[in-house]
Amino acid sequence: MAGPDPNQKMVVVFESDNPIALDIAKSALEDAGIEFVVPDEGRIGFGVTPIINPVYRIEVLQSHAAEAQAVMTDLTSKGDSEPAE
Repeated sequence: MAGPDPNQKMVVVFESDNPIALDIAKSALEDAGIEFVVPDEGRIGFGVTPIINPVYRIEVLQSHAAEAQAVMTDLTSKGDSEPAE
């Protein structure tokens, strides 16, 4: 995906320590046509303890936050992911 506009604020719409939930959330946002970034995605998979394992986050432009949060709410109502608070 293309990078975000550097002049707009990014907001977290998803957080989880589950890489499968991350993939489901990313797929849902892609299907909805919402651009997003996953900070530190290249480091995903490293670590062997809960202390070292990353928390996966998905960020969207603030202007798309409501739409992205609606997608995340739809997922959580199905029990597929954990939304950001």
